[in-house]
This record gives sequence, C-alpha cells and structure tokens, in this order.
Amino acid sequence: MYQIKFSHPYRKLMQSGSVINRAKLLSVTQVKIQDLTAEFLEYDTDNGRYKLPRSGNFIMLTFLKPSQQGEFNLFTTLRPATPGKEDYYKTKIGQLFEVVLTENMSL
Repeated sequence: MYQIKFSHPYRKLMQSGSVINRAKLLSVTQVKIQDLTAEFLEYDTDNGRYKLPRSGNFIMLTFLKPSQQGEFNLFTTLRPATPGKEDYYKTKIGQLFEVVLTENMSL
C-alpha cells in the first residue's frame, strides 16, 4: 500500500473521533496556490496550522475516506508540484493509501 504523510492530525482526516488510517485517491489537479480562496486554505491547513507559501504551483489530491454506512466522505490535500510528483500520483488514482502522521501526537 502507498503512503500519504501528514504533519498533524488535521480535522479533515478525522472520522468517528479518530484519524483515518487509509484513503483512496480519486483525483489529481494542478492548482496555483494564489488562486485558491482563503476559505479553502483555512480548511486545508486547519486555520494555518501548516504554513503554505503565498504563491506557487501545487497539486490538489482528492481522497475518499472509508465509510461505515456507505456515505461519501471526501478530503483534499495540497502538495508542492515538484518534477515527477504529479505523474506519480496520477498513476496511483484508484489506489488505497495508508495515512501516516509524521508528528508523534496522541489524540
């Protein structure tokens, strides 16, 4: 299984009071961070918990959380658009990713 790493237990990663441990990649979209709304950036960073640059090329990954009753729970995350990264993620669309917290934090 592939991995997607997060530095914090962001609210978007929560389900039933716990951080999810896996998610399915649904899409990969090129974005310019300066074109995203302040509201979206607040959502993505938990109100600035993670500092993003004011401009630059990024990719937005859209994931589907596992669900218990068949409902759909989506979340997105931004990653810097470095050479090869977009192609890497595009080849993984439809695959499950293990959600890994890099910050050792008890919830």
